[in-house]
Amino acid sequence: MKTIKVELSESDVQFIHSLQKEEEGFTKEAIEEKIARERRNSLDELLKEGYQATREEDLSITNDFQHADFENL
Repeated sequence: MKTIKVELSESDVQFIHSLQKEEEGFTKEAIEEKIARERRNSLDELLKEGYQATREEDLSITNDFQHADFENL
């Protein structure tokens, strides 16, 4: 673990206190949530790029099996 120093505005500190939370715990939770969101966004972007990169191939495969899909109806 590493300790970092974070400066918050007085209004932010007052808001945290109004929630009856301690600054340290609140800040740690907020940072962890932001990191998780950024990781999800990064993964979403990678998946989007991957789907776009294989779009042509996926469409070709779908077209190849189009007639087989109708045989089972």
